[in-house]
This record gives sequence, structure tokens and C-alpha cells, in this order.
Amino acid sequence: MTVLELEKTLLSYGAENPREEAYLLLNHLFGISRADTILKRDKDFSSSELDMALEKRRAHVPVQYIIGKWEFMGKEFFVSPECLIPRPDTEILVEKAIEITKNGEDVADFCTGSGCIGISLALFCEGINLTLVDISEGALNIAKKNARSHGVNAEFVLGDIRRYLPSKKFDVITSNPPYIPSSDILKLSEEVKKEPNIALDGGEDGLDIIRFLLSDGLDYLKDGGRMLIEFGYDQYEKMCALLEKNEKIARYEILFDYGKNPRCAVIYK
Repeated sequence: MTVLELEKTLLSYGAENPREEAYLLLNHLFGISRADTILKRDKDFSSSELDMALEKRRAHVPVQYIIGKWEFMGKEFFVSPECLIPRPDTEILVEKAIEITKNGEDVADFCTGSGCIGISLALFCEGINLTLVDISEGALNIAKKNARSHGVNAEFVLGDIRRYLPSKKFDVITSNPPYIPSSDILKLSEEVKKEPNIALDGGEDGLDIIRFLLSDGLDYLKDGGRMLIEFGYDQYEKMCALLEKNEKIARYEILFDYGKNPRCAVIYK
């Protein structure tokens, strides 16, 4: 199978960017550089490994899960079907967290998934005391693998943040919780449906976990602490309503992602 044939096959499977996916698969399987996908477009890359990868892609398994890694904040993170795939829109949350986190502070990332948020923060803010929390053992294992890969020390907590949390309080809490309304799950792309439902489904209106974070969850912040929460762009008005009537919050701000959509609430206790 040539590069052009691979691109056409991926396009037939519904790939939005078949050229990029072709490069990612060839680089993963054979170490082929981006330049080689241009210079060696007539070379035959047929192999059982490529056939297996294409079978997965035909079944709408995201290419990120096939190659087992993805980039976030300029760093490479391991991913698997146990955790969400990191997305560029979340980087705005990390960039703000870097700005407002001080050396030596206690930081927790709730619903950590791959750990990309908390680990990225630790890489840019040396000296923080990091705790990564997730309800999924599989996701937490990926977070541990990523922490080891990047040389980041962290405490790992397996549990439902609504029922069990560490007894300590934190200066900073970050979270990209599930926030898709249950009724919208079936409307998602076939690729997104391959991501863990527990990390997507946020209840009837998508705000179940976010409501917890803005109520009891705030009790896990120290006085003067900060909480950063990602939410859906179409949940802006509901988020503002929850934030404005909250007596535990001194002030808040809303951050917009690179697509100019409201994406993250920054809360000051």
C-alpha cells in the first residue's frame, strides 16, 4: 500500500485529515518522517501491522489510541481507551493555571484522565505538590505512566470525587470533568464515542460534576485558593448563573479557547 493509497483508504473510513493520519500511522509503525511521506509516496508499506491499524481505524478507533500517544502543551502523553484524548482547547486552562500557581503550592487535578493537565502544570511550575484523582483505575494507570515518563512526582488517588477525596486542602484545583449532556452522547462522532463514557457523560444537562465542584468541591480549596474548570461552550450562561449566586466565590473569570468559545471558569475562593 502506497502513501496515496493509504490516504484514500483513511478518507473512505471518514478521516477528516487523511494525510496527517497517514503520516502518524507510518511514523508509528515504521519511523517514517513527514518528509518521507512525500518523497516515498510510491513505496509499498503493506504489512500485517498496517492492516491491523487500518482495521481499527475502519472501526472508528481514534488514531491517537492506535498509536498510543498524543501531544499536549508541546509534550507527548500516553493515551489509551481508558482516558480522554487531550485536546488543544484544554491548553488555555493549563496556561492560566501556570500563571496563577506559585512554587511549593498544593495542587490537585480532579478527573485527571491521562494526567496531562496536572503533569503539564508540574513541568512548568517546579516545586508544586501534585495530587491526581480519577474514578477510573485504568485512567489513573495511564496518568502514572505519564508522570513517570516526564519525571513528575505525584500522589495518585483512585475514587469518586463526590464521595471520597484526600483529607488535605489545596491551593489550586484543576478539572476537565465530564460535561456532555446524557442525551447528546449518541449524537457524538463515532470516534468520540470510542472515548470512555464515564469521562464524557455529565448527566442530564452535563453539569452534574461541575455542580459538585462549585459546591462541596470548593471546600477542598484553602482560603484564597483557585479552581479552574473546563466546560462546554454552550454551557456559558448556565455556568455564569451558577457562579454568580455562589457565596463561596470571591470572584471569577471566564476564559475563551482558541476558537473564541467560552471554555474555562477561573474561580477565586
